[in-house]
Amino acid sequence: MKKIHWTLETLSCKVVWFLSTVIFVLLTGTGLIFTRYFAADYNGEIPYVKIACFPLTLLAALLIGGIIYAIADRVSEDGQRGKKQVQFILACVLLWCMAFGTAWVLLAVSTPVSDQAMVTSSAERFLEGDYGRLGYSKYLYYYPFQISLAAFEELVFYLFGVNNYTAFQLLNVLEITGTVYAGYRITALLFDRRKVEVSYLLLAAVCFPFLIFSAYVYSDVVAIFMSVVLIWQTLSLLKTGKKRYILGMILAASLAVLLRSNSLIILIAVCCVLVVKAISEKKWIYLLCILLMGAGILGSRETLYRYYEEKSGMELNEGMPSVLWIAMGMQEGDKEAGWYNGYSMYTYQDVCLYHGPTAKALGIAEIKARAKGFLKDPIYAVDFYFRKFTSQWNDPTYGCFIMTHATDLERNALGISMYDGNIKKLLEHFMDPYQLLIYGSILFLLLYRRKEKRSVEWYILLIGVLGGVLFHELWEAKSRYVLPYFIIMIPMAAAGLSELGDAVGRWRTKDEAVKAG
Repeated sequence: MKKIHWTLETLSCKVVWFLSTVIFVLLTGTGLIFTRYFAADYNGEIPYVKIACFPLTLLAALLIGGIIYAIADRVSEDGQRGKKQVQFILACVLLWCMAFGTAWVLLAVSTPVSDQAMVTSSAERFLEGDYGRLGYSKYLYYYPFQISLAAFEELVFYLFGVNNYTAFQLLNVLEITGTVYAGYRITALLFDRRKVEVSYLLLAAVCFPFLIFSAYVYSDVVAIFMSVVLIWQTLSLLKTGKKRYILGMILAASLAVLLRSNSLIILIAVCCVLVVKAISEKKWIYLLCILLMGAGILGSRETLYRYYEEKSGMELNEGMPSVLWIAMGMQEGDKEAGWYNGYSMYTYQDVCLYHGPTAKALGIAEIKARAKGFLKDPIYAVDFYFRKFTSQWNDPTYGCFIMTHATDLERNALGISMYDGNIKKLLEHFMDPYQLLIYGSILFLLLYRRKEKRSVEWYILLIGVLGGVLFHELWEAKSRYVLPYFIIMIPMAAAGLSELGDAVGRWRTKDEAVKAG
């Protein structure tokens, strides 16, 4: 009997494979059965449930996948010819992302509302030397983490003009294009097959939720860009050993977390891989990378906060305790399980009068009370977290329409169709099977290649996805929040689609040979 030699890296890979398989069985299964959607009139951000037409959704997913595989399969794996083909497709996809994103921005004429509007107006006031929003009971007093985004927008408005939302949105277009390129480099590092690279590029080119978010005046797009660059730079370091990639890791990690704190999930995934590699290979420079990234994040935030304290003459508040968002994520509401219901603001502002320690104590008490209730009624707990899970991961739009539809201007006929007419309907009909294709392709890859031994960095994207699932089952829910993890699924889906297409091809060839014999 063969003795199994377990190492930390082997054990880590087995655990990640098992958990990922469970998650993608759930994602694929629920994606076949139903979908989540928002009302066509944009009246409230409520994720309704719609039973899917199982055969049509599956057929459409297979059709999309078949077309993409057919194109990718024509690319040569050998020689300069294949390399030039991939470079040509890469150039076409990047140009497409820029063209589509720019057209969407100009036609959508989206206007910041809610938190977007508060941050943009804060940035505009900063330019005028008005720092009142940092004061007691004001927006940046209880949300000081938004200062980073306000600073970024202040820079954009300084360079391109106050209220120039279009400039910010066009920067989003560049960042989306950069994300697609960084994802292509990740795909090449992980799989080194031109067929997979082309499949990735074509899948990324039709990831319309991400492309539509070009019109969103917020930090989501730039944070996704920096997070994907962080993974790219990390894989480059692990593969080549060249220390120049460490600087890219530090810069990407610092900007990603500074502009959107949820980017910590991707950073933690990167750190998990680095720790395992450091211990397995005894390369302690990987641990140094973690320390340097941590120093970069803390240093950049501290520098920015001290800058605004000096400019404003005010000491920045610590803000609303994070436990309030966790407590809210355990509550029912008028939207769906764990979605925003006003609890965090009500507790911090009205009950505790902006006193952080008291609000934190009340948040912890609420968490304990809800946990006790879940333990007493496990069937309800399963139902609650199932609804919370599907409300985020089974919305194929990831909130791209409802989060960008607001405008102060009059849209032309094409712009109206994008948000209320046939263009929106067409894109929604495409997004549902596309989402199923992504989930199903990854599930196939995990099952089909389950016996192959992999290094832990091969799982880096899936570790990020697992972190996203865990975090957003704990945190306040919103389908927009899980878009970053869907983006980092695409390279794995491209590999799964290629494996599926190859397997079908081998099956057909074998079947034809049997018939001929």
